[in-house]
Amino acid sequence: MSSLLIRDKDDIVIVSFTQTKILDGATIRQIGIEFQDLTLQAAAGHKLLLDFSRVEFMSSAMIGEIVRLQKKCKQDKVRLKLCNISASILEVFKITGLTKVLEIYPDGVKAIEAFS
Repeated sequence: MSSLLIRDKDDIVIVSFTQTKILDGATIRQIGIEFQDLTLQAAAGHKLLLDFSRVEFMSSAMIGEIVRLQKKCKQDKVRLKLCNISASILEVFKITGLTKVLEIYPDGVKAIEAFS
């Protein structure tokens, strides 16, 4: 079963997570594999949005997968944005300095507007 729900809205590939807790290694590896295909899907529109509205907790290994995805997006010239990140996860992003390299928005509407 996929750990991601993927849909297209206009020229944006929107990705949501199916689980509220992304903690175990097998799930994170599966998400990493699915992330590899995302830049190919987004290549036509060059826009990718990760929606974390369901995610309450995630491990540092998952943060590593997000960083890898960000690097791949940069390499493939895909614009990546994140939205709906819980306060506790956002705090980890701030502590690790990821808020300086990732475009993070409070909700999907603002993130989609920012693609314009």
